[in-house]
Amino acid sequence: MSIKPGNIIEITFDRSSSGEGSFKSLVYDVTGKRLIISQTSPPLPSSYTNKTAHISYIFKKGSDARRFGFSAVISDFTRDYVLSSGARVPTFVLDMKDEPKEINLRKSFRVQTSRDSGLSLAIKGRNYSIIDVSLMGINFIQPLTQAAFSPADILEVMLTIDGRSYHLNANVVRISETVRTRLIGAVFINTGRDLENILGKKILMIEREQLSRRWDSL
Repeated sequence: MSIKPGNIIEITFDRSSSGEGSFKSLVYDVTGKRLIISQTSPPLPSSYTNKTAHISYIFKKGSDARRFGFSAVISDFTRDYVLSSGARVPTFVLDMKDEPKEINLRKSFRVQTSRDSGLSLAIKGRNYSIIDVSLMGINFIQPLTQAAFSPADILEVMLTIDGRSYHLNANVVRISETVRTRLIGAVFINTGRDLENILGKKILMIEREQLSRRWDSL
């Protein structure tokens, strides 16, 4: 579905070093394949001009809500775009690279894991504690005693599901560090259809088990 003024959009990048997973913005104007959008939350610096971004938004019709997405180039930044009210505001200009297509929300559905979930992660022979996982990627803990991974690193990982191990690559997209721990966010690169089906079933199973525990505790 075509995007329109007033839509709230979510902006993500393949290799963001900003420390933020996504940015939200309001569409001010649409002319052909060019969009004028508000400064994002959290704010993007003007240096992001000429970067390619992934844009997604929700299209609602009655009770039906679907997410659409497309890629775009941030082609310009201005500090004095004039709104219909006369106010001057900072804006970005996006040039769409392709038409909006419906996004499979199931891929981004994420579940938290536990020690008895049947999932484990190893990188170069070292085991890492998984925080949560989706068909698109994984969040895990890296000990502070290790040299930190870097944004855009390509990791060769071994994901074990119920005793069966699968080798794949994951792209580091986010690193969050506190005094006690380091949280790594990575996107899977080459899951393949077979692994995607197996992981998808495992995620659904974990979700059902978690819901069952919640009901039992009531």
